[in-house]
Amino acid sequence: MCIMKKYRVIIWGLGNVGRIAVRMCMEKESLELAGVIDIAPDKVGKDAGEIFGFGKSGVIVSDNIDKVFAMSADVIMCYLPCLMKKGSLMPSAENIVKALEAKKNVITTIPISYSRQSDPAVTKMIDDKAKENGVTFLQMGLMPGLYSSYFPIVLCAAMERVDRVIMECGEDDQGNTSDWVRFFGYGLKPEEVNIEAIRRGISTYYGDGVWEVGDRLGFNLTGVHCTDEVFTTAIPLKTVRGAIPAGTICGHRFIWHGMVGEKEMVTLIYIHNICNDQIEEPKIIEKIRLEGSPSVIEAEIKGLMPPFEQSFETSVAPTIHVIPGVVAAEPGLRYALDLPVINPIR
Repeated sequence: MCIMKKYRVIIWGLGNVGRIAVRMCMEKESLELAGVIDIAPDKVGKDAGEIFGFGKSGVIVSDNIDKVFAMSADVIMCYLPCLMKKGSLMPSAENIVKALEAKKNVITTIPISYSRQSDPAVTKMIDDKAKENGVTFLQMGLMPGLYSSYFPIVLCAAMERVDRVIMECGEDDQGNTSDWVRFFGYGLKPEEVNIEAIRRGISTYYGDGVWEVGDRLGFNLTGVHCTDEVFTTAIPLKTVRGAIPAGTICGHRFIWHGMVGEKEMVTLIYIHNICNDQIEEPKIIEKIRLEGSPSVIEAEIKGLMPPFEQSFETSVAPTIHVIPGVVAAEPGLRYALDLPVINPIR
């Protein structure tokens, strides 16, 4: 008889992503919820499952980080939000280090992904700390993660030669209650927002995927830069966060250009908008295009950004399914493409 290995999990952060992670941990036979951390007064001291209507989990939410980190567990799932620093959203590497110092493997959706190019000092700090404590760190999710590097590289296996990669995706924020949605300035006039700060902050999420694709295909990119086109709505719109008057911001088209000299080799186009079904532009396209030999392969992937209630499932699921691979990996900072193929766990 085959005995299923059970992994003990600590969840740190009960926002929209952590909430879904609690449910998945409760549903998976191979996972056991060991501890849950959050600082929100309306969550601390309550059952982690009952807070969200998932039923009784048997685990009480605590705001004592050190106490929970001292528990026996295979992995800490860090679902903390980025912090606002100098007008931009920035990931907190210090929180990752704290989790690694507890001698636990760490998986996070925080955008510290392929940062060896964008922030080599942070990469070295996390890698050194993980090795020092004999554990593994992995960033995973949808963006960055599956869509921005994992899927394109897997598709490239069907190509004899790859000359260019173009990735297009996006999300409709009209039902998103996360605080970071305000960062995009929906409902404000373009002159009322700091476009450069928006571009700089969003690049922490998506830019590293372009670097990783370029490196894995041997393109030797000489630079990655981001451009942003801002769109205003011609009609009034309604979102979960309130009314959006005509003439105010309803969307952004961010484009990351991975260059070799003057030649563009890797392109990531990502749309953030509201009411995608009502506005004319910018429209969300979900497509990966490979150019080379054969001349073109295109893959359209629908449903990765479903309606709000399900939208975070596609971000959480990869972090859950990769747990066995992370626990078995050599200590240090690792990348999903270097681990065994991610298989859904029961």
